[in-house]
Parts: sequence; structure tokens; C-alpha cells
Amino acid sequence: MYYLFFAGIGILGTILGLFWLKDMLRSPRLARIVYSELVARFALAGAAFSILGLLLILSDWAG
Repeated sequence: MYYLFFAGIGILGTILGLFWLKDMLRSPRLARIVYSELVARFALAGAAFSILGLLLILSDWAG
């Protein structure tokens, strides 16, 4: 159950790292990749994994 939370955090951290790298390198190719639909879908999946993992952790602590 922790793996789902940490997988989501890892995906979101990777995406934030890509945005930071895009700003540091000023690469047009990397900017196209970062602003692509695929990265947006990964961000949604990462957020969903994080929220579901957190809910599973809280339900385990409560019950």
C-alpha cells in the first residue's frame, strides 16, 4: 500500500525534475516533451496514485 503512494510521488517528482531541467537547459526539444499530452497524463496518473495510496494508508491506520 505504501508502494502506490511512493510510486505517485516518484512520478510527480520526475515530472517536476523535467520542468526544472527544461528551464536550466533551455532546450526546445525538451520543452516540447515536457508540455506534451503524454506528460500531462503521467502527471494525472501520479496524482491519482498518490491520493489513492494516501487513502489506503489512512484506512489502514484507522482500521
